This record gives sequence, structure tokens and C-alpha cells, in this order.
Amino acid sequence: MKKKVAVISLGCPKNWVDTENIVGLLKSTGDVVFVGDLKEADIIIINTCGFIQPAKEESIDEILTAIEEKKEDPEKRVIVAGCLYQRYKEELKKELPEVDAFLGIDEIERSVEKILNRKFAAAKPYLLREVLTPKHLAYLKISEGCSNACAYCAIPLIRGPLRSRPIEELVEEAKILADKGVKELYVIAQDTTAYLHDRNEREGFVKLLKKLEKVEGIRWIRLMYTYPSHITDSLIDLIADSEKIVKYIDVPLQHINDKVLASMGRKYTRRYAEELIEKLRKRIPGIAIRTTFIVGFPTEGEKEFEELHSFIKDVEFDWAGFFKYSREEGTAAYRLGDLPEELKESRLNLLEETQFWIYEKKHRELVGKGFELIVDGKSEEMPGFVEARSYRNAYEIDGIIYLKGHFRPGEIVKAVVTDLASNVDLIAEPIGDRDKASERRGKRGTPEDRGRVNGERAV
Repeated sequence: MKKKVAVISLGCPKNWVDTENIVGLLKSTGDVVFVGDLKEADIIIINTCGFIQPAKEESIDEILTAIEEKKEDPEKRVIVAGCLYQRYKEELKKELPEVDAFLGIDEIERSVEKILNRKFAAAKPYLLREVLTPKHLAYLKISEGCSNACAYCAIPLIRGPLRSRPIEELVEEAKILADKGVKELYVIAQDTTAYLHDRNEREGFVKLLKKLEKVEGIRWIRLMYTYPSHITDSLIDLIADSEKIVKYIDVPLQHINDKVLASMGRKYTRRYAEELIEKLRKRIPGIAIRTTFIVGFPTEGEKEFEELHSFIKDVEFDWAGFFKYSREEGTAAYRLGDLPEELKESRLNLLEETQFWIYEKKHRELVGKGFELIVDGKSEEMPGFVEARSYRNAYEIDGIIYLKGHFRPGEIVKAVVTDLASNVDLIAEPIGDRDKASERRGKRGTPEDRGRVNGERAV
């Protein structure tokens, strides 16, 4: 009888890919069936995150929930995988004796052995990967670990130094994803722009992207997690000239004050960041820039915070995420102490409010403009609409576009933005329908009700 397996995946897209590899290996045995209810499951797998305190707490909560299910049915097996275990191996083994097996991030190839207690060999586990995102998009993790040594970051403690995957392997995986119907490829790593730096190749990322551009079936390539001082002129030129690499870049700045940047261990200055943004916008017209900032780093005083706030108001990023500094043991910044939680919270709220109004301003400028949209699926919030995205929107990170009509997931539709659904989300209708509507208006000589819908979506 097949084992029923429930899988909980926490954390970032890099961790999600690990989950997909685990699921693919288990599925390839033919001995399991996957279920969504923990009570039904014979085996519960939690792929944990251990990056910052809130993520660690969420992981522990999920593990304890699984253990409670095991108490109800002692035959259940609980498996803990991922970053939390990688970071606190001995502590978790000691504190959680109810867990049946632990799986480190470097043990994914042994998933079947650890989880099903049987031997299973796979020369190339990534070829068996089960895509768990919508079938038209997938992540391609190009490297493991990081060697940037940012003072606040626990990733090197968890996943080790940078280790780039071979280009041939990545192209092979991309081709398989394309054969499965993937149209939009998200290139991810802790620092994608450092690809092949561990092999002393400074333009390795550009070399890889040129290979990925040639993969048939892939329509959009989206670049995530690029490190500011690793963005080269050749990469900018490639994005500008490419027909597949979308005009979008995720470039976490983390702060803008020089003193704070230096204490964070970031290898650039405010002047460099400003020149980079200017260069990106000048050489790639229409580019959407996403960034992230850490609020409340120990060396951030009122002056430094005001500089950051003013910078955000002036630059008007297309997308920005804000995170409160989390003091993590083992990092270089740990010795710097911490700021009061209420101070960090108030600063976070102010930046989010400022960015909220920037979104409204920028999105009002998009009304009347046409875009190619990729459809993600039917909208539950707005009947008669599907949820879609333009090149400006990354899946599950940025806002969405409600597209009027009925279209299949993965379909690419030409559309025009007609209104705002909220500060972050837009409403659009297919250009073909809009043209037909214009014809009808001309014949009748009366305005046509386009069914404008105003929605509300939390930011």
C-alpha cells in the first residue's frame, strides 16, 4: 500500500526548490501519494526556514503541530528538513526526540532513504523534480550558499559559501522545465550575480543567461536576488537587448546611508547605488526595479533613518519590501546589540506607508498603457476576471493585474490597463475586446459600459 505523504514548505523560493526535489524523488519511487491533510498522512515532512527569528518560530510551530498529530497516531512519521535543522542540528535532535528523521540541505539525494527507509539511487535528482508552482512558471536555483559575508546574514552559517552549479546542468534542467510547460523562468540564488565567482569567472552570470535564452519554450526569464556591486555593464546590456529577459530586476539595497552600509558589510556606497539606479533606468527604458531594505539595524540612528526615508521618497522604486532587523546569533552584527522593537516597528510602518503612496502614483501612470500579461489563474476576488501579471510583476511578490475575461493559466494576452484595483493591483482588459468595444461604440454612437470594477486588496 502506498504511503500518504503531507509536505509543508516554509521560507524562500530557494527552499521551495529543495522541497520540489524531495517531492520529485519520493514520487519517482511510485510508493507514495501526496495529501493535503495532516490527519490523513502517514508521513509529515516539514521543510523549515531558519533565517530570522519569525521564520524560526513558524518552523517550530509547524513541527510541534506535526508532533501533536503523531501523538494521536503513533504510527505517523515526522520528518524535519531544511535550514532550521541545518543551523541547529544538535539542539533539535535533543529537544525533539519525537521527530523520526532529519534531513539536511546537503542530504536531499538521500530523501528516499531517510523518509521511506529504503535505498534509492538517482544520478541527477534535479531531473526528477516536481514543479509545485503553477505549471507555467518555475524557479531555477543556479547556486548554493553565499560568500558575500553580510554582517547580519545567517545564510553562510546555514548553507555555506558560494557553490555554483555547472552551466550544462542548469541548461538541461531548464529544457526539462520547458518541456513540462514552463514559460516563465525565475533565476534564483542567494546572489545570482555572483554565479561562477567561486570559479574565478566574473561574467559567469551573463554566460549562463545567454545559454538560457536559447531554451525553446521559455518566453520570460526573470532575474531575482542580484547584488548591487555585482551588476556589470555587460549584464545591463544583455537585459536591454534580450527578447526573453524581462525588463525587471530584483536588486536588494538593504540601506542607503554609507555608515550603515559599511557596518552591514555591504560592498558599495550610496553614490554607487544612485549611479546604478540611474544607469538601469537610462539604458533599460521602462525597467521595473524591486528592492528591499532592512529597518532598525543597530547603527541606524535618527539621522541615518531619515536619510533612508528621504531616499525612498525621491527614487520611487517600482516595488520595495521592508524588514525589521533580526539579531541573529553567530553573525558579525550580533555584537552590535539591538534597537528597541517599538522603534523598529514605527520606522517600518513609516516606510511602508510612504511606499504605499508611491505605488498609487506610479500605477496611475500605467492606466491606458498596453502590456503583455501572463495569466496565473481564475480570480476568486473578482468574478469574470483572471489574475495575471506583466513583466513588472513577479509571482507572489509584487501586485497582480485583474484581467477581464476567461483565459487559461500560462496564456499570454495583450491587454491595456484600465484602472486601479488598489494601490498595488491593477485592472486590465484584452486589447482585442477593447477594439471590438470601440467599434460597437462607433456603430451605436453611445458610450459602452465596460463593467469597471473597483476592488480592495491588502498591501
